Amino acid sequence: MPLYGLGILTFLVQFACAAHVVRTDRPWLWIIPIVLLPWIGCATYLLVAVLPDAVRASRPIRRMSHDAASIADPGTSYRRKKRDMETIGSAQTKRVFAEECIKRGQFQEAIDLYTSALEGAHSEDPALLHGLARARLLASDGAGAQAAFESLKSISPADFTADARLDLARALALQGKNDEAKAQYELLVPTYPGEEARCRYALLLLQMGDAGGAQRLFREIVDSMRGAPGYYRRRQREWLNIAKRDLRR
Repeated sequence: MPLYGLGILTFLVQFACAAHVVRTDRPWLWIIPIVLLPWIGCATYLLVAVLPDAVRASRPIRRMSHDAASIADPGTSYRRKKRDMETIGSAQTKRVFAEECIKRGQFQEAIDLYTSALEGAHSEDPALLHGLARARLLASDGAGAQAAFESLKSISPADFTADARLDLARALALQGKNDEAKAQYELLVPTYPGEEARCRYALLLLQMGDAGGAQRLFREIVDSMRGAPGYYRRRQREWLNIAKRDLRR
């Protein structure tokens, strides 16, 4: 590059760095190396002052940092969400903390949080209703889960998803309402994305004494895995293993 062009480029880089110092209200001492040692000063400014802020402001980087911190200290996320719930006390913070409690197997605490969050203006919030129903199911409260799922279906049919329908079938089976659960599974299995519904239905049929129907479903699960993409096989590994275990050779 001709010296004239290099001089212009140097000036533009200096000007950009100096303008950034002023615009971001950084210490004016940065101007000295930028002016007196153009390339070294500008490079130092970018590496020391600009780059670290850019990294900290990056959402993926923040997420990675948070995940790393959670792995290093599994209680960090729990304590932070609990603190937010206690200090803010909103329906949202209660929902977030309830989800954390479910991860830890603290189902009754999650139920209490969802119940509290559903009071007042949020009494028909679909996300809270689904969370409450799920927490009750995991706490083996089949009747309570069924009631919450039916409320969700009545209030917001669009939020009565395939997963909610699956959990309703499980809640019915938990109460011994096997015929109702069977009817739910028969409607759900053909459209459910994955093998969980088919597998749980097969297990219910075994419980009801329909070994032939259960074997047919287990065979369908095993056959569906042949030639399936690796990512799908990994996601469905639990249900495939159950099907192989209970499939008669």
